[in-house]
Amino acid sequence: MVLSGGWLVAILIALGGWIALLCWILLRQMNADRREIRWRVTTAGLICSIVAVLALFALHLTWISPGISQRLGVTAVRVLAMLLFWPTLVGLFLCIGGLGKTRFLGIVSCLVTGTWWFALSMEAAISMGASLSRHPVEYLIPDGYVGWVTIMHGANAPPLEMRSGEYVCRIPSSGMFETSSKIEDGWAKDEYAYYAVDGSLRRLLETGWGKGGMIWGGSVEYEAQGGSTRPTQIDERFFVGTEQQYDRSVNDPKSTLGH
Repeated sequence: MVLSGGWLVAILIALGGWIALLCWILLRQMNADRREIRWRVTTAGLICSIVAVLALFALHLTWISPGISQRLGVTAVRVLAMLLFWPTLVGLFLCIGGLGKTRFLGIVSCLVTGTWWFALSMEAAISMGASLSRHPVEYLIPDGYVGWVTIMHGANAPPLEMRSGEYVCRIPSSGMFETSSKIEDGWAKDEYAYYAVDGSLRRLLETGWGKGGMIWGGSVEYEAQGGSTRPTQIDERFFVGTEQQYDRSVNDPKSTLGH
């Protein structure tokens, strides 16, 4: 999950200090005016390390605002990933083959940025998305509703309401909802709640198996019409109910639950 709030600010400060330290070490390295080839190799390795940390800092900086992250898109993230990965790899080998104590700082820096990049890549792969920050969505479901919810994106319908930086999706009693708003790529913490006639909300948990969750089977389906290679409509689906009700809806063909 993409970091936000205090954690994101703390990491940006830490990365900024990390960059400042590397730049200070690099200046000392260059002012030493030593002409050994391995000394210069260490200097080149430190430069690569600084580039990698700068790319990591820039990537985290895009998470400050979902609007900025969505505007930059997946291409910008891929460019930052390349600026992070290749300088890390090259800098590691250069520092290993370098000379002097400062090369150990470069080695540690490259190992940390490489591990950080790998963790972000794996998290993005598991979530089948990109390292983008998106607007969270609050799904409001009629009180007591049990069954499948389908949200049709791309239809000729009003856009989702935006409230306090998050989208609000109020599902009708039919469980079918149409909107012209597009699905955003990336990570955010969505919320689900039952809403009553008096306007009160009862939060619904999205958990793993056996932990009392009420939201299951989330999926996104793409539909293209007229031979188009681009989807003309995107349907988002999830099930609302207990784990047992979800299992019955999926496994019992005769069950009408959720339809």
